[in-house]
Amino acid sequence: MSLKDKSTEIQRLIDAFDTEAAKFHELEFHTYHITQGGGPILTRKFRQPSHAIMLWQYYGALDSDAEIENFVANLQSTNTQWGVRGAAVTFMGVLEGDATPLFVRMAARAGSLFDTGEADYIKSRVVSELQSKETKIRPTSAVNENPIAIWLNYLLYHLSLSNPGRDRAHRIEPDAFSLSLLALERLATEQAIVKSDRSTRDISQLQFRVAVSFPGEKRRYVSRVVDVLRNALGADSIFYDFDYQAQLARPNLDTLLQNIYRKQSNLVVVFLCAEYAKKDWCGLEWRAVRDIIKSRDDGSVMFVRFDDAEIDGVFSIDGYIDGNRNTTKQVADFVLERIH
Repeated sequence: MSLKDKSTEIQRLIDAFDTEAAKFHELEFHTYHITQGGGPILTRKFRQPSHAIMLWQYYGALDSDAEIENFVANLQSTNTQWGVRGAAVTFMGVLEGDATPLFVRMAARAGSLFDTGEADYIKSRVVSELQSKETKIRPTSAVNENPIAIWLNYLLYHLSLSNPGRDRAHRIEPDAFSLSLLALERLATEQAIVKSDRSTRDISQLQFRVAVSFPGEKRRYVSRVVDVLRNALGADSIFYDFDYQAQLARPNLDTLLQNIYRKQSNLVVVFLCAEYAKKDWCGLEWRAVRDIIKSRDDGSVMFVRFDDAEIDGVFSIDGYIDGNRNTTKQVADFVLERIH
């Protein structure tokens, strides 16, 4: 059963992780590379309770009979936690803190969401990255099939899409509960693991009726607004990042986004909250919005607010739609009324 048939279970997990994320548990998620020379995980003393699990291993290129025989011999003493002896690199995930047992149970359930094909895609992403570094000889690598490991690998994959580079940090942020919530919301929206762009048209040539600017914490809300707008306005009428992921994966993305918000959109809807003021990409989009306001083209900007957080350039006299008092359908209707 694929993700498309598990919307109810995904929603249950979203609600569960949402509840736990709001509690700000003591929980840290670290990753470690262990080589033949050792690594910091072998000497560090972790806070208890903790949970360590092998996420993947890179054994190396097997280009001789002797190396293959050595690999087979090492398989005989494989440890389910630390993996195959003699691996060139072992990549470990470590959870530590009071909430570790709870998260491990929830991660096992979340990792069980994926069917065989979806789990294989997550594993193949890791393997393909390792193999891309070997141009002449096919290296030997393995990914842990444990549901907890599958979920942690998926969290890192989600980070690589939403915050490129952060997935390679030693300490993974945000906390594992919040990160799981965001990753599940991605699954609920896309109903697939791979990037599923809705459009293949050249984004630089499109003129959008509406563009949305928001922090990731509000994606679940905004995606529902966009669904209503898309049904009413048609394909390629709304700039929503998940619809154009492949085209946004490019250098100089800042320049492209500036053009989209300033020149290629008739109306920019900005979802303002405390998180918006903290995000680098929101700050980049906000510069374009402020430029629109500065040019006195007020009819091209619409605010939706969730709190009273101070946003540079927004004043108390500025009008807005209350995102807490209005449903996503009502907000979408306000947007449609504005552009019509």
